[in-house]
Amino acid sequence: MRASCRRFILAAALLLPARAGLALEASYRDTLVDRSRELKLSGGRKWRRLLHYRASGRGWRSEADGARFFLSPAGRSDPQAELEATLSAFFEPPPTDAKAQHPQCRFPARYAWLKDRLGFDPARLPEHPCPEFTAWRNAIGAKAVSLVFADAFLGNPSSMYGHTFLRFERQSSGADDALLDYTLNFEATPDTRNALLYTLRGVYGAFRGEYSLTPFYMKTQEYSNLDCRDLWDYRLNLTQEQIDFLLRHAWEMGSTYFNYYFFTKNCSYQLLTLLEAADDALDVSARFLFSVIPADTVRVLLARPGQGEMVRYRPSFVTEMKARRARLSKGERASAFRLGRKADAAGLGALQSLPSRRQALVLDSAHDYLRYRSGFYTEPGSKTLQAEHSLLVARGRLGEPPLPADIPRPEPLESGHDTARTGLGFGINRKSSFEELSWRPALHDLPASDTGYIPDSQLEMLDTRLRFDNKTRQPYIERLDLVNIVSLAPWDSWLRQPSWKVSTGVDQAKELGCNGASCMYYGLRAGAGVSALTRLIRRELYFAMAEADFGASPAFGQGWRGGGGGTAGLLLDITRHWKALCEATYIAYSQSPAQQRLRLENSWRLSRDTELRLILDRRVPDQEAGFYFNLYF
Repeated sequence: MRASCRRFILAAALLLPARAGLALEASYRDTLVDRSRELKLSGGRKWRRLLHYRASGRGWRSEADGARFFLSPAGRSDPQAELEATLSAFFEPPPTDAKAQHPQCRFPARYAWLKDRLGFDPARLPEHPCPEFTAWRNAIGAKAVSLVFADAFLGNPSSMYGHTFLRFERQSSGADDALLDYTLNFEATPDTRNALLYTLRGVYGAFRGEYSLTPFYMKTQEYSNLDCRDLWDYRLNLTQEQIDFLLRHAWEMGSTYFNYYFFTKNCSYQLLTLLEAADDALDVSARFLFSVIPADTVRVLLARPGQGEMVRYRPSFVTEMKARRARLSKGERASAFRLGRKADAAGLGALQSLPSRRQALVLDSAHDYLRYRSGFYTEPGSKTLQAEHSLLVARGRLGEPPLPADIPRPEPLESGHDTARTGLGFGINRKSSFEELSWRPALHDLPASDTGYIPDSQLEMLDTRLRFDNKTRQPYIERLDLVNIVSLAPWDSWLRQPSWKVSTGVDQAKELGCNGASCMYYGLRAGAGVSALTRLIRRELYFAMAEADFGASPAFGQGWRGGGGGTAGLLLDITRHWKALCEATYIAYSQSPAQQRLRLENSWRLSRDTELRLILDRRVPDQEAGFYFNLYF
């Protein structure tokens, strides 16, 4: 009996300090919670940004879709509940699983901010070591942060508007060292390669979007080599403290995902919200209500004082290849072309009559062409490796130093017009006169100035034109393009890129002799062909495409029509601020009259964001002339 009493007393003596410790811990936790309520931390902007809350009705809802991002069951819609759950989690003992992270380590940005605001007592709330996060942050070694913009790539629906990502610059980052830096990227993880299905699912947020850390050299391989896209690198004005906080928050993003929306919650938007969490003075993401276009986010960031002062232009492999080829004469270019396809002894021997410097230029271009032909997607085959070896050996025997190409730097995107456009115009046709109001959220068309955009390309979304007919006194939709894409690639025997177009939306079937609401139809048109560039006047681009067309409307006898034909035209740069587009179209249909159209559009750039246009449009049996003023914003 006495032994039992002694054991009970001993157990009580051991448990009392533990229970007392738990009571003190709970008391201190409650003190921190009360203090957070007094300071109204959960209602502050910083906490909302760390949890990515947005106003939803009368409350809040986080845009993060991964459940592991929240420590409270109600955390996605209750900022206070999530803050209290976070504080409680910080008191948890070290995890028994070696692979698990303590909440202080899973959410280092939350911990750092709450510690700063509430002044944690290390004696009552011990700070746990976070070796994985510390090693990750040290490996990045960020001393500066740059925003990188990759030019638009029309060959991929997800890249048609361009792409942005962050580059963490190390202290030693130079022109060459930068390739060893790390980049932070947000992108969708698609489960289909079908372009149409990809676009549709991206519009409705059917893909997960996740942050990823990648070496910069892998990004240059992806964008500069595979997709042939130039890169623009803008240094952001962030302090070392803000950079450290940005890395802390980026680490937290590894525990969640966001539903990816092609037009809104895309790569650029999620980078803006990440930067806003680190920089309290930055407040730009809320400006983008209906669409987020990467070029616009770059312009918004560059508008802040001190941003974009250090800009690097990184040309793509194709841009460099063209620049090196431009140094060759016609005969030298032909020699480089032959050697790039077949590096045999006869071809190499034919270069002996040239001075060593000219031989070096030819061999450099031949090597470029060989690499382009073999591609960057897979490892080169034995024949390619043998040809490359022959070219490099011949080049090395010349003893000539590397001959860097003089690559002309294009105008950066911020010098081009803004992406949204509205316009007002008036005109006359055979039956009446009209006024027209237009609106287009994105992006660029052929007659507009190419400054800051890919030359000879067109990408328009939701281009809407409303007309008011002065004779019938009726408004109607003149045109509504859901999408209208044109890529005019000047023919190049080395690149062999086709020209192509695709468009779909609502238009007027004026070849039926009607006009207005009764003449509207939904159409889908696609075409492919070739383009040729000359410089007889200043710059002329000729193009011709075979086209297929389908339309549906009660205006057609059978409710639909299908046909084929073609378009030929000329895109002319008359002066720096004056462009003209002339095109003729003929489409034959079995169920209705053929579409015969001749269109001339002149565009005068008045300023970066204003222009005048004169359009003469003959669409048998109708014809019209219109004068328009466009404002980009």
